[in-house]
Amino acid sequence: MIAIRADYKDGKITLIEPMPEQIRSAKLTIVVEPENDPEKITIPDKEFIVMEKDSETEYKLIGLNSFFNTEDDKNINWEDYFGLK
Repeated sequence: MIAIRADYKDGKITLIEPMPEQIRSAKLTIVVEPENDPEKITIPDKEFIVMEKDSETEYKLIGLNSFFNTEDDKNINWEDYFGLK
């Protein structure tokens, strides 16, 4: 997933940046940042980058971080164990 900046005016969307050449079709998620909104919070482009995750990262995100680097986890590659790689 990538972020492409565009302008919207009078019902028309104009790309500010070109779409990468290799993308022939795509589903779009549009985030609207009103120009005249004093309380507008801008979302940085890097927030839209999809980072590849592994099971360890996902476990950490759901609060199971304390499991890692214990005796139970020490010598096990979980992706290999479950055939995910």
